[in-house]
Amino acid sequence: MLLVILYFVLNFAGFFAFLAIWNRLPKPKPFDYTTIPGMKLNVSTAEEIPELVKMPGEKVDFEFKGNFEEIKNTTSNLRDLLDFLNTKYGPLSSFWWSTRYTVVISDEKFLVELKKFRSNLVAISPFSIGSYLHGQPKYCNSTKLNTLKTSSGSQKIHVDQNLSEDVQNRLLMTLEDVDLGEEDFRCDVPQILENLKQCKVQLKKTRKSLSRPLLVVFDTEIWVDAHPIPKFIPIIIHTSEIIKAWSDDELFPKYYAQLYWLPGFSMITEIS
Repeated sequence: MLLVILYFVLNFAGFFAFLAIWNRLPKPKPFDYTTIPGMKLNVSTAEEIPELVKMPGEKVDFEFKGNFEEIKNTTSNLRDLLDFLNTKYGPLSSFWWSTRYTVVISDEKFLVELKKFRSNLVAISPFSIGSYLHGQPKYCNSTKLNTLKTSSGSQKIHVDQNLSEDVQNRLLMTLEDVDLGEEDFRCDVPQILENLKQCKVQLKKTRKSLSRPLLVVFDTEIWVDAHPIPKFIPIIIHTSEIIKAWSDDELFPKYYAQLYWLPGFSMITEIS
């Protein structure tokens, strides 16, 4: 009996000695505060992590860098950044653009999972990645896609150069407040429809054009590969990686078949 008591006493003493030593050791900073792999924040406590959910058009705190310095040291191009994330972290990854948490998908099977939630799509142009991260109201809204009549009609569509890939890429690589004029600080239904029509005029049936990264946003929490993604989190589709294995003959038909449900993409059958 004495040996049994001594055994338990020594075990408890050993545990408390280990605990005292452990508490004195420097701890690594939190790493797995989300279940999605990717670039993590250099913070010491959970209280330093920004709120994941930000409304469309809500400004970020530009004093908070997030992963911006790491992104700038990695590349100056969104496509290259997405390639880097896919190579290092896999087909589902994430990063912080200032205080805005952003998810990236690089696998065709995840498109199928996203499509299940299309009734909760927000009517935001798939081209507006940089604008959404900056919170520009002209390109950000919380209107559900299925509440809008998106038929393009026969009128000529004005090309919005602010939704061109090079402009959006520069926005993504600029961590400072962006002011494009007072007229851009509005987003009514006609403006939303005009933004969505850009899908028709800014895509061509070429591999480079169809490889353009795209954005989707949902107004409810969704699940991708068993990982929860809160509402209004920008999800970037790494299109070039997804279509890489598609032959030229199947490129456009398969592209449309996989992406027709995106905001504005019901119009892309008319592109040249």
